[in-house]
Amino acid sequence: MSIYVEKNRRTKRLIQDSFLQMLENKPFEAITIGDIAKRAKINRGTFYLHYKDKFDLLEQIEQKLFADLGTHIDQLQSRYTATLTFEEEQERLAVTFFSFIERQSPVLKILLSDHGRAGFHLRFRDAFAEKVRLNLEKNKDFNAKLKVPLEYFLSFITSAFLGLIEQWLQDGLDQTPQEMTALYIDIISFIRDGNGA
Repeated sequence: MSIYVEKNRRTKRLIQDSFLQMLENKPFEAITIGDIAKRAKINRGTFYLHYKDKFDLLEQIEQKLFADLGTHIDQLQSRYTATLTFEEEQERLAVTFFSFIERQSPVLKILLSDHGRAGFHLRFRDAFAEKVRLNLEKNKDFNAKLKVPLEYFLSFITSAFLGLIEQWLQDGLDQTPQEMTALYIDIISFIRDGNGA
């Protein structure tokens, strides 16, 4: 990697980190390019070498987050074997997902807060739903057994996951990813089987 490329990468990281630190305490709408440049100790021209505006900056942060989530799920899917049941696949998917959330929790807390840009929750849900869809479409047995339209199933599963994530983040990640997976599976089992009576 050339010195120039490395310097560019470091500058972008500095701008992103400065922006996210500001976003913790100040609404997105109230943050200016001047604020970001001052916090990052760069001039406005340097900011514009890397981003068109603050919307572009936030979009790139979000897209990187979604791409990293997709990569984690893709890597997991590539290790699936024919011997896994659908439940085992879902358990692995959940552990991978909750582990990713734990690693990305500082950024997610900010983006899901009231200070983040409107609609992040929906954009995150859509990115996750698309990955879950690709995962489910590979499972022929599941598709044959599914008794509801796939869109409704995806909407339920992704909304359930996001609800758990938001609660987990609010509670300061008080559970491990494995404990969150067990909790998720217990909830799904409870819904499916009733109260166990």
